[in-house]
Amino acid sequence: MRDTLTVRIPGREKEAWQKVAAGVGEDLSEFARKAVSQRVQALQAKQGSPWDDLLGSVSTDAPPATNQNVRRAMRSKRP
Repeated sequence: MRDTLTVRIPGREKEAWQKVAAGVGEDLSEFARKAVSQRVQALQAKQGSPWDDLLGSVSTDAPPATNQNVRRAMRSKRP
């Protein structure tokens, strides 16, 4: 699930950030998205994820799909 975040900044500041983003070959939205993602990852590495308390010991690991599992899923009558 993705949410949209709108940030309002002065025009001259936007132009400066666009130049920085263009310098690394990205548009402003992609540059900002990656910057926010990096900050969140750094914060989670330091403080832990807010999901840790909610998930507890739940394992999200799933076994890799095998050809047998794929064939079984394709044969099933479920929509």
